[in-house]
Amino acid sequence: MPPPSLNVFDKLELHAKEVRPDNNQLKSLRERWKNVLRKTKLDLTTLMREGKIIEMEEATREYDELLNKLSDRLREAYNAICHGVCNERKLVYALSHHHPGFPKSKLHPHFSRINFPPQANNKAALLRETESRILNLGPKFVPPAPEQVLERLPNEIRQMKEKVSTAWRRVTKTIGRQPPIVDKFCKRIEDEIRKTVATEAPSDPALKPAIAFFRKIQKKNNIIFRQTDKSKVFHTDTRENYVKKSEIYMNKTNAYIEIQSSPLKEMIEKTDKFLRSLVSSKRIRQSLLDKLRPSLTESELPHLYYNPKDHKIGEPLRPIVSGMQSPLTKISSFLDRHIRPLFDRHTPYSISDSMIFLRRLQEFKTTNETNIYTFDITDMYTMIPQRESVLAVCEFLGTYGYKKVCGLSINTIKDLFIHVLENSYFVLQLPGLKPKYYRQTRGGAMGSACTQVLADIYIRKWEREFLQEQLRQHELYFRFRDDTFFTSRRLPEQIEKSLKELNQKDPNISITWTSGKTIEYLDVKVTIETPHFRTTVFRKLAAQPYVLPFNSAHPPHITRNIPYAAALRATRICSHPEDLQRELETIRITLLLNKYPPKFIDKHVGRFFHDLTGNDTSEVLLGKDHQKYRQRVLDRAWNKKEKRKINFRTDVLLHFTYTPSLTNFGSHFHHIWQEIFEGTPLDDIPVIYANRLTDSLKHILVQKKPSKEAIKLLPTS
Repeated sequence: MPPPSLNVFDKLELHAKEVRPDNNQLKSLRERWKNVLRKTKLDLTTLMREGKIIEMEEATREYDELLNKLSDRLREAYNAICHGVCNERKLVYALSHHHPGFPKSKLHPHFSRINFPPQANNKAALLRETESRILNLGPKFVPPAPEQVLERLPNEIRQMKEKVSTAWRRVTKTIGRQPPIVDKFCKRIEDEIRKTVATEAPSDPALKPAIAFFRKIQKKNNIIFRQTDKSKVFHTDTRENYVKKSEIYMNKTNAYIEIQSSPLKEMIEKTDKFLRSLVSSKRIRQSLLDKLRPSLTESELPHLYYNPKDHKIGEPLRPIVSGMQSPLTKISSFLDRHIRPLFDRHTPYSISDSMIFLRRLQEFKTTNETNIYTFDITDMYTMIPQRESVLAVCEFLGTYGYKKVCGLSINTIKDLFIHVLENSYFVLQLPGLKPKYYRQTRGGAMGSACTQVLADIYIRKWEREFLQEQLRQHELYFRFRDDTFFTSRRLPEQIEKSLKELNQKDPNISITWTSGKTIEYLDVKVTIETPHFRTTVFRKLAAQPYVLPFNSAHPPHITRNIPYAAALRATRICSHPEDLQRELETIRITLLLNKYPPKFIDKHVGRFFHDLTGNDTSEVLLGKDHQKYRQRVLDRAWNKKEKRKINFRTDVLLHFTYTPSLTNFGSHFHHIWQEIFEGTPLDDIPVIYANRLTDSLKHILVQKKPSKEAIKLLPTS
């Protein structure tokens, strides 16, 4: 919890007397107001912790001076006494309970408490404190569920028996034999798992009632649970608000037409006929037809769902079309798999993550005239024209001399893209409402594998002249999907004119831009300093200090890697040691808020320091050789351990559902394997024990998929 002295911020409210309290715009502004105050509380807590550490260091120095004045006999006795606030747990307690300024007065009776730990964005339900606490655990949290482990166990044992028996028959070159030793091993493993799970300590007694309550209000009140777009915490809202926002999005883009019935059968038949016509005209091989052909029984109609963008005014919705089992998925994935590498090869300024961006910033020399800019393309995937974007792909391939791609002519590639775009259908079903079916008439489905590369190549053509001017000026230019970063030493008025011209170049593309000496791009905050940029970690205002809670039912290696990965990311991004030190403090507080023990944080952040510098503390990393160590971690190959690849033909890969009581069962499993199969044909066969998780809160509460009747072809009687 935050220091209570900061609870004074909870008294601050945004008022608009002439506006009704239920006004949606006012609600959105109040949410942003709370985000600002929440971030302020986090920043102030970080500073208070640094002040407390200085206080501790000063106290330690005074104690050492006094200790040096003591005789040897008294010093030995003194060394046995615990003194001062000498561990993190006491520090956290001190910050939470004894900080000066603890407010004694009661807060305003109508205030909305701004919780400091990760907080769900609740717009729809009145929750008790216990229910709020459970919802604040977030979508990633996995409740311990030993009953689900036992429910899945018979199927996992059956799969294990099949795999081990297959390995036995392969090694002994026998057919159809079920060796008794395999049955003995499987029975032993099942008994051991059941016995171990039975010893599991009871979980939080509030979990099951809270989850049951959430499911009840989902059905009774049509409350929609979603994961927020950026901060990844829970968002709850009413069905009515989702309907309104969905209509706003549909009308704004004008890219969808509602149809009367499910088009799934038509999609399957049309795709099958299209592919067979390509085979009959010898444009694709029969073997490729078998790979791309949709399945009549397994195909599902893609479905649209929304994630709320809580970092924007009004919390608009981000549309995502999920089409994992779509009749078009195989064609779409095929196109992306073969066109994407060609785009990457010929578009060096298109970056896939912030690592490339940071390395290029390091190489660039800034001057006093340098300014930095970013621009964002509005609704890029939805707004690109379909036929023109396919022609842009054909032009791209022709420009670089590709007459065929994976044995297919450019004309065939064009027809495959057009078929995917012209048969883009989906269903939308909100809780308690009938399904609605749509056809997308412009752009590509957000979630389709080939939409990304299609949009990338179309934008590549659109930005070509602006890019060439940047290269002539020896300036930087990067694009990550719909976000672009560039530098310029030209006058701001000239750049403003160029961006306005760029914005008017194509009626399908609209951009918004920002400029200055400091810019946020991806997860990096870039500030111009001469002769090099200063970079620090950037978090959006709505971002919450949320990571996987420590008490989630995840295998230990997952939680071990979270502090390590956070320290690695901070070291890569922060160009100056003082910024890195502040970021490490923020990481520590974030982990503490998510219930990570202080010693656990020290151990695994220290593991990162040791791997990088050979020292378990940050002292060497933050010293004079900081740039040398940062350069080391900016190499993607740093600390990559050679892992033996799994050979699925010979290795025996076995999955079992995880629960905390099975934390150390992997070693016990291998011991039993060795005990039973030693001296047998399976003695030297590699066996891999792996875990799968029980259902997370996201899996339990976030219901995105429509009813089976809406997305499947059901057998007719």
